[in-house]
Order: sequence, then C-alpha cells, then structure tokens
Amino acid sequence: MAKELEMNKSLRSLLLLSFLLLVLLTVGCRKETGPAEVAATPVTQPANYVNTFVGTSADGNTFPGATMPFGMIQWSPTSGFKEHAGGYVYTDDVIRGFSLNHLSGPGCPIMGDVPIMPWVGAVTSSPAEDIKSYSAKFSHANEAASPGFYSVGLDNGVKVELTVTARAGIGRFEFPSSADAKVLFKVSQTANHNGVRTATIEITGNNRISGTVTTGGFCSYPNKYTVYFVAEFNRPFTKIGTWKASSVKEGRRSVSGPETGGFVGFDTTKNRTVEMKVAISYVSVANAWKNLDAEIPGWDFDAVRKAAYDTWDHELGLIAVSGGTKEEDRVFYTALYHALLAPNIFSDVNGEYAGFDDHVHLAKGYTQYANYSGWDIYRDEMQLISLLHPKEASDMIRSLVADTQQGGGLPMWPVANHEACQMVGNPACPIIADAYAFGARDFDAKAALKAMLKGATQPGANCNGCQEWDSLDSYLKHGYLGPDDKGHKPGSHSGPSQTLEFTTADFSIAQMAKALGDTATYQIFMKRAQFWRNIFDTKTGYIEPRLKNGSFIAVDPASSKYYVEGNAAQYSWMVPYNMATLIQLMGGKAAVVKRLDTFFTELNAGSNRPYFWIGNEPVFAVPWAYDFAGAPWGVQAVTRRVETQLYTDKPDGLPGNDDLGAMSAWYVFAALGVYPAIPGVGGFALNSPLFAKAVLHLGNGSVVTIEGGNASASNPYVQSLTVNGKPYEHTWIPYDVLSQGATLRFKLGPTPNKEWGSKPDDAPPSFTEGMAIPSE
Repeated sequence: MAKELEMNKSLRSLLLLSFLLLVLLTVGCRKETGPAEVAATPVTQPANYVNTFVGTSADGNTFPGATMPFGMIQWSPTSGFKEHAGGYVYTDDVIRGFSLNHLSGPGCPIMGDVPIMPWVGAVTSSPAEDIKSYSAKFSHANEAASPGFYSVGLDNGVKVELTVTARAGIGRFEFPSSADAKVLFKVSQTANHNGVRTATIEITGNNRISGTVTTGGFCSYPNKYTVYFVAEFNRPFTKIGTWKASSVKEGRRSVSGPETGGFVGFDTTKNRTVEMKVAISYVSVANAWKNLDAEIPGWDFDAVRKAAYDTWDHELGLIAVSGGTKEEDRVFYTALYHALLAPNIFSDVNGEYAGFDDHVHLAKGYTQYANYSGWDIYRDEMQLISLLHPKEASDMIRSLVADTQQGGGLPMWPVANHEACQMVGNPACPIIADAYAFGARDFDAKAALKAMLKGATQPGANCNGCQEWDSLDSYLKHGYLGPDDKGHKPGSHSGPSQTLEFTTADFSIAQMAKALGDTATYQIFMKRAQFWRNIFDTKTGYIEPRLKNGSFIAVDPASSKYYVEGNAAQYSWMVPYNMATLIQLMGGKAAVVKRLDTFFTELNAGSNRPYFWIGNEPVFAVPWAYDFAGAPWGVQAVTRRVETQLYTDKPDGLPGNDDLGAMSAWYVFAALGVYPAIPGVGGFALNSPLFAKAVLHLGNGSVVTIEGGNASASNPYVQSLTVNGKPYEHTWIPYDVLSQGATLRFKLGPTPNKEWGSKPDDAPPSFTEGMAIPSE
C-alpha cells in the first residue's frame, strides 16, 4: 500500500511538473497585449455589430430605422409628442408613425415627413387634432433593428417590419384579427411641428396612394422643400377616407392643406398580414413611382431585407478590424455606419432632381446629393467618405457645384434643394478641398475652384439669399471680423468664430489653387489664411473678439458670449494649418503642453467651461496639437480616454449631436490611430490604434493595414512605428503614402515613450506662407 501511494505521489508530481512546463511555454509564446488580452480574430459580418439605437438618447439625435448608405429614404419611427431633431428618442414609449425621411444627428428638427401609422379601429376624430389617440405605446423588448431593417410590436397589436432600398421601401404589417384594420397617412405631421406649409393626399383605385408635403423651417430659417411620396398595397382597400382640420370623411379620396391626411382599411380576420411598398422623390409623384418600380418591382420583403443587409455588410467591411472587445467592435461599426448615412442621394432613378432654383435638372453621368452639415463634416467625415468612396465623394462635390450654379453660391448647410443658412463660415470650401486632397477627383476641379472663389471675392454673393461670406468687405479691409460686423442672420455676428472659419476656407481655397497650378490665387489666399493672427491677443494668449477700431475685448476664456457654440479656451486652438506659429505665440512647446494638459482636464465640458468639448466640432482636432508640440504621448492618452469613456454601444453612446456623421467619423479615425487634422491637406496626424489590426480597403483599390501591437484600452502609448517595414518617427503620414497601399505597424505599451515622435522634424506640417506681423 505504501509503495502504491509513493507511485501515485510520483505520478502526481510528474503531472504537476508537466502542467507547469505547459503554462511556462504558453506564457512564453503569448503575445504581450497588457492586462486586457484580446485575441486578434477578425470581425466577420460587421453589420451584426451595428446598434442603430446608439445616439437616440442624450442629444445624439440619430434615428434607428431602415436606410441605405447615403440613401434617399430613411423609414424610421417618429416617437413621442415633442419635437425631436432625429424624430425618435429612446426614452419615449409612444410611436405616432413611421416617417419616410430623416437626418441623422442634426441640431434642429427637420424632415420626419409622412408618418405612416398602422391602426386598429374607426377613425372617429381627426388625427390632425387628436394626435395622441392615433399613436401607440410600445416596449423596447418588442423592438429590433439592424442596418436596413427595423421592427417593432406595438401595444395596439400590430407588428411592424420595414426594409428599404436607396429610394424605396417595403413594409409588412401583421394586424390582429379585425374587420377594421387601417393604415393612416399623417401627411401634415413632421419632425418640425410648425414646418408643414401644405400637403396633399390622393387615394387611387383600390390599392394605391400618392401625395406631397411642402415643409422646411430648419432651425427657424425659412428654407423649404417638397417631398413626393407613393404607396402601393398588396391587397385591395375595404375602406378609404381623408381628414382636414377637424373634419373626417369616409369615402373621400383626396384632400389638400396644412392639416390633412388619409386612411385606408383592410379586413384582417382571415389574412392578418398587409404589405405596403413606398417610395419618395423630390421632383414629382411620377418620379416616385419610377423609383418604386425600378427598385422594388416585386413583393419579396425578405429578399429586399437581405439585399439591404448584404450591402451594409460590404460597406462596413471596407474597414475590417481585429482584436477589439465586443463592445469596441460594436462602437466602431456603429460609428462607421453613422458616418455613411449622409449626404443623401437626391436624384431619382432617371437622373432628375430638384435644383436650388426650384427647377427640375438632370444629373448627367453622376448622382446628385443633398443634406450637408457643412460646418461639421469638413473636419473629418468628408475625408473618410473620399477614402472609401471616391466616386460618391466626387459626385457630392459635383452636386455642390451644381447648387452654386442654380442657387447663386456655395451653400453652407443645404437641406434638400435649399440653403438652410446655418452656422458660420464657408464650409463648402474645405469640403471641396478635402475631397480633392483625399483622392476624390472625378469632378471639374476648375469649376469647383471658380465656385469657391465667387463667394470669397464678390461681396454680397449668396445662395438662395444667404450670404456666403458675411461682411466680406470688412473682413478684407480689417483682416478679421468683429462682433460689430453684420452676420447672415440676427445673432450670428460672432467675430472670432466667423474669422477662424473664413481663414480655414481661405486656406482651403489656397490649397485647391496650388493643386491646380494657380500660384497667384494660392499666394493671395495664403495671406488671407493668416488673418487669424489679427485676432490673437498676445497679452492674454487667446483668440478674442476685436472691434473695427482695432481694440480687443477682454473675455473670460470660459464665456461663450462672442463665440459660436464654444469659448475662447476652445476656439484659440482652431488654427490647424499653422500650429507652429500658434504654439510660438502661446509661449512655446513646453507651455503649450502644459496648457493642453489643463485643457483636457474635462473631455466634454460644454460651451461655458474652459476645457475640451468633444461634443462639438470646433475642437475635434485639438488632441493632435500634442503632435505639433512634440509630445505625441498626450494625444495618445487623450484619444484613448475619449474612446473608452464617451463613446459606448448604448443609446446614449454619443457625446453630442452626430451632425450627419461628423461625431461618428471622429471616432472611426481616432480608433484607427490617424486623423485628418488639417482641412484641405491630404494626410493624417497620428495618435495610436485601438485595435490589434485594421485593414482598410480604399476606394482606389489599395489596401492599408494598421497593426497595433499590444493594442488595448490600457496600452495607448506608441513605443515604435514602422511604415512598410521601415522605422518611422514622424507623427504625420501623407495621404500619398497610404493611397498606394501601406502597412503601419505600431508597438504600443502602458507608459509613454517620450523619445518617439518628439523631435522638431517629427511634427505634422505647418503652413506659414503669407504670415505678416499684425498691428496690435
């Protein structure tokens, strides 16, 4: 027995020794990725990682419904009874219809036109006045969405499923057993409750409906557009009717006016399912029918849904990431999804579109686009679209040039086919320069430059009555705009913000002119681009308001009084193309690094605190100021904090308005470890990648691979970098290097390497041409 016990003891010792040896071998072979080890398994079917509800809470202003990349139609629920910019808020528990168009993340309510509501029961009062009675409660437990698809079970017993193509959609409504099932068309309701000017609806035959809605009023500006819609059902109506104001008339087939709508009925006692196809156009009802016939000729809901999913899966797969956590994968692909929603297709299948002159035009050889959140998307989203979709980006620039020819000037914030005149500056200029710099060049560049120059050189040039360059005479005379200059609308005369936006536009024009060999224009506009220096107060170290008499107005750096959605502490960094001079004026690199460290004490401070506010666009590029100051470990730490603390995969997972994808595009670039920090210049300032690997399939056919050795949330710091196998010390990489295909291999760690990227020659470029000493 003792001998047997000794043998067992020896066997156990041998087994233990073997186990320990195996552990040692495993640890020795393990890739060191820090405490949060993540296997670098490539994401497959990235569409499954999109949560379309992200941003539907906490002012993200997104929508969860069905749409396609840059799609014309966005079929999505309209929730609650208050105005919502995105049309849907996650905390609501009531749906009042499923509208046919939406913008993703705007700052004001717009669109949300033609809410279509499945209903059970008689229409005894007018839905125009009795809004709450013809809405339905719902629970998120009965709600589901994925790219190109939306579904919800309403408490009134109806299950709704929606899917779309670019300009059309197909819906499936499963009613309770009822002899009085109905579908209501609330044509006089929209996201902007006071926006509808007039509307029409016509019930044709026994299964067709068409109509129009003329609306607008984005952010209280008197812009307008008309959307035309059509609907076709797979079974005949058993009842029809319309309403106008308080009057409801069963049997009436048409009605028009601002408080109108209609309904159709079905008997679902034997067949509970009703299917409906819809399409829209901004030209005519006839074109809406053409869009429907071309894109959804049959009644195969599942086939349309699969095609939508497959399209999105391909689009999202253009950037394939590996090595992230499930949450990081969801945040990334949701951000990429949101960044590919706008601008929107605006021409019909026959090429016709409504122009800025309210006439019908033909887009010959290209697709016309609309809806540009200009002030926002020039900072990063246009560059992302140009990288992945140079053809679509080129068409977007063609569209802006066409808008200029029809409307009189480049639009600032176009909604449909009219200028909405929002924000400040001339953002179309950097949008055009961005596209060209990042490889989208299938447009008439000379015509684009001509459009840019018109507003920049002709005082009073306007688009649909909205001045392109406010107070251009004064800007050119004084070299800046002050709070005593006139803005394009009451309250918009914020000198510092306006000046900085104009100098960015000037710089963009200069870069475009240089690319086209126009040296004289380049030199003129580089001088104008340096006008920012005229509003930098060397006594305080801030960009400040300056009156026409030359005197500065001393401001509290945290006050937003003279700034557009920001303050002096935030706007003083907005010279991305000449950071070297700005850093010098601020006291040198060491002083700037210290100032940046303080600035990033808070990450989403709002407009009345002197810290970083990721929730608004003017500070998007500020983290990369560390690269210019020779302290790249600063941007590596800050971007990782923002990525992990302020972007999540929950409904409140955006730090601010998505602004048609700009907020999401910031995350995409930051997570990749590169950012287009200088508008109009092809290249990227570097931070560090969040993922172990990302493979970008560029629209020109090239492939860029970004590897993050040891990448994790807790390993933000770059230890070394190679580009195409060679050591790389710079914190800037030109677009031309990546456009030919490249491999970037970062080695990351938990502590900074303060040698890498810290030499003066390692910094991104600064453009000092045109500098002159201003009068103080």
